[in-house]
Amino acid sequence: MIIKAYRSLSENALKEVLKLEKICKENDHLKGSVFLDTALNFNHDLKSIFLLYENSELISMLSMFVPKQHEAEISAFTLPKCRGNGYFTALLSKAVEELSKFHVPDILFVCESQSNAGKQAIEVLNAKYEYTEYSMRFNKDGYVHRDGYRLVLITPDLQDLDKIIDISIRTFDDSYEDSKSWVVKCFESQTREQFLAVLNEEIIGMGSINMDGDVMSICGLGIVPEYRNQGYGKELLHLIVDNLWQKGKTKIAIDVNSANANALGLYLKFGFQIEVAYEYYRKKVDDVMKLKKY
Repeated sequence: MIIKAYRSLSENALKEVLKLEKICKENDHLKGSVFLDTALNFNHDLKSIFLLYENSELISMLSMFVPKQHEAEISAFTLPKCRGNGYFTALLSKAVEELSKFHVPDILFVCESQSNAGKQAIEVLNAKYEYTEYSMRFNKDGYVHRDGYRLVLITPDLQDLDKIIDISIRTFDDSYEDSKSWVVKCFESQTREQFLAVLNEEIIGMGSINMDGDVMSICGLGIVPEYRNQGYGKELLHLIVDNLWQKGKTKIAIDVNSANANALGLYLKFGFQIEVAYEYYRKKVDDVMKLKKY
């Protein structure tokens, strides 16, 4: 058994991972994909992808998404024929060692709702259910461009860094360090674009898109508290969708926390449809390290 740890995947390693993912998705009737974008991890030195090989064959993989220092989201796949042999245990052991080095206290295990194998692993870990996140896809049929916007959508640059960080803190109630890390890494990313919502020369909201092939994923969408419940969130969503639409980008996705009933209702009415439900389970890194078997 050989375990390799990566900050980012080589082209050959990526092909191996996608092949493993395809086998597992077909076997377990899954719809989602493991998150492999390491560009937004809060520290570039953190190794967040772990691959386990037996006789040169990729048997199991584990991926961590760590955009903020207080928690890591973990997803994993193991070949169906090789499950029950401790491979996930070996990978998770390496992952928690890495998280401990960077003082990350919590893990959120991500499990697609219909994944029986994933839920069995989480049950053994005794991780606590926290929320469900819906991955939604835009249904373009019947979409109509609207006029009369109160907001103006602008694309910021690095000169606006302090403004964006301030809006991010006010919108999402994150720390300065987490907000700065996220915003800077969005600027550095080759696949992400940020937007600001301006009302009468005042910035009141923000959003961004991630380009995953031909799919545009809207993320980090929000309005500052004092301007909420006035229709500005819907306007901002319209503006971003219109912007993508004009560029010929009609495959649009968005994620939403099940606890955010207002956002979920808005997206459903707007024309987004739920494609995949991911359940999130929390466990302390220290508590995982104390377990003898998981």
